[in-house]
Amino acid sequence: MDLSRATARRIAVWGAIGLLGGGVAADLLWRQKSAQEQAALRTDHTQEMQRLADEVKDLTDQLAAERLRREAVERALSEGRK
Repeated sequence: MDLSRATARRIAVWGAIGLLGGGVAADLLWRQKSAQEQAALRTDHTQEMQRLADEVKDLTDQLAAERLRREAVERALSEGRK
């Protein structure tokens, strides 16, 4: 089977086009997957930040309650000394 130069060129050109098209398709899939992963990470990050904000609020409330208790004890002690 003897290939002519024109046939060899066509094979080379279509092969290059196929490789280029495959590369573009792979790049598009990679970018889409990356975007989906980033969206998932963003959602996880938002949820984690909300959880931490709630925890900080709880700790702040506990600190305020402890401060009030401490002030009440100090007042009771100072009144007892008088």
